[in-house]
Amino acid sequence: MPNDWNQQWPGHDGVVWYRLRWNIDGPPQNQGLFVHYLIFAGVISVNGVELQRDANLVDPLSRTWNLPRFLLLPAPLLHTGRNELLIRVSGFAAHQPALGPVEIGPPGAMQDAQRSSYLKRQSLQWLNLGIGSTLGCFFLALWLMRRQETAYGWYGAQQAAWFVFAVNFVHTSTWPFGSTDTYAAVTSVAYVVYHGCNAMFVLRFLGCRWPRRERGMWLLIAAATAAMLLAPHEQVGAMRNALAWMSSALLFATSGVFLYLAWRGGNLPQRILSLTAIAGALAMAHDLLVFLRIVDSNFYLVTYSETVSTIGIALVLAWTFVANTRRIESFNDEMQHGITQARAELTASLARQHELELLHARLGERVNLAHDLHDGLGGMLIGNITTLERAGGPLPQDQVLDMLRGMRDDLRLIIDTASAQHYGELSLAELLAPLRHRMSVLFELHDIDVHWQVQHLDEVHLGTTPSLDVLRILQEALTNVFKHSRATRVEVTLAYEARQLQLQVRDNGVGLAPGASGTPGSTGLHSMQARAQRLGAQLMVDSQGHATTVSLRMPWPQDL
Repeated sequence: MPNDWNQQWPGHDGVVWYRLRWNIDGPPQNQGLFVHYLIFAGVISVNGVELQRDANLVDPLSRTWNLPRFLLLPAPLLHTGRNELLIRVSGFAAHQPALGPVEIGPPGAMQDAQRSSYLKRQSLQWLNLGIGSTLGCFFLALWLMRRQETAYGWYGAQQAAWFVFAVNFVHTSTWPFGSTDTYAAVTSVAYVVYHGCNAMFVLRFLGCRWPRRERGMWLLIAAATAAMLLAPHEQVGAMRNALAWMSSALLFATSGVFLYLAWRGGNLPQRILSLTAIAGALAMAHDLLVFLRIVDSNFYLVTYSETVSTIGIALVLAWTFVANTRRIESFNDEMQHGITQARAELTASLARQHELELLHARLGERVNLAHDLHDGLGGMLIGNITTLERAGGPLPQDQVLDMLRGMRDDLRLIIDTASAQHYGELSLAELLAPLRHRMSVLFELHDIDVHWQVQHLDEVHLGTTPSLDVLRILQEALTNVFKHSRATRVEVTLAYEARQLQLQVRDNGVGLAPGASGTPGSTGLHSMQARAQRLGAQLMVDSQGHATTVSLRMPWPQDL
């Protein structure tokens, strides 16, 4: 013992009976029977009494090949002198039928030996399956969430193939296949696919892509898979041996590449994980010798080396995760520091900007006030001075008072429009009325005929500043007519049509002359242009012959 059929009866399919005899001196006592394994199914009898029978003794055979058995042999069943143990083994030559070592002794010792063997052959196999399946599902889920992590996808596929292969060590039922050959073929294919996925995982983990070699490997695996699944019963054993050699060669090649690339230019996690490849290669070498019956054993190490590899990958993943977490924490600290510093700089910048805006607002108010004084009181003063110069003598008191009242009213216009608190408080027509009255009186005193055409201004409500800008442009244009044009007739048009405010001042004077205050570049025209630009309007000054026209077109501001 152990006994391998293929050494005594090559090619035998069916049943072999093993008869073992032993002697008992003196009165019989309870004994323990420990059968390490039998391949594939069998029946155990002692002294003609059947003690154990597997469920399927014909194809498909019960898969109890890796199940250690303990039977209690009670004293009444045994005889003083010779006793006989009869074991029937059903198997096929292609699947290495055999009977393992058989021990008879004290029940306690035999049961302890069976429990120890069961722990290694069954319990640890279930543990390995659980660990591999759990990590395989984890890596597969990780790959589904991050498709660019192809190494984890291949590891998930590797664990799926491993599950199909490794369940062969613990599964005793014939389900789901209808024959032992089919079950063995699927197991062998799963094993070679597992090594193919392992090779892909190693390459992706190292950041390598070898398209031609990868396609060649998978074409070879596909061909071997087809040959294994289609092989007749007589060729199943040879094909299993061929796939075993193929899997071994693929594992040895993968381990060699892993070690070479990891230690030539890989990082620390890759080097650590590459060491597990040594354990896998050694286990594969041992199992290959067992499978080929070069080593007389039925115990395979590959499942245990796979557990070492799986735990190694888990540790490397944890290491990588912790390292990434530390980098993220460091980055967050740096980013928080940068945000704090940027916030302080932004606060200081906003404070400086606020100071500049306040200064700009004050300067703007001063410039606007200067323009208002120039266009308003300035124009009134010039008009009154001109009136006094042309009078040739003292003016009546009432007329002087009217001049002073006009300047007062213009100053009041500046104060009223500047202190208005709400948009639309007064319509443009209401704001125009005092200016229209004053300018009409001034022109009449100097025998200048003025005609006003005002349309739809009651519908126009502008803000404080825009309203004042429109009136100042009009006032400056009329002041220029009074000062420079020598006109006898002025036509003023101010209308709101087609959502557009239109202003036009046309006189029949001498036109613009070089050096006049109304020429381009003068203070008056510059002020008018600045106000027009602020209004978003178009200002045009046209002088042809003995006529000058000042036009302003302002689209209606939608937000006012």
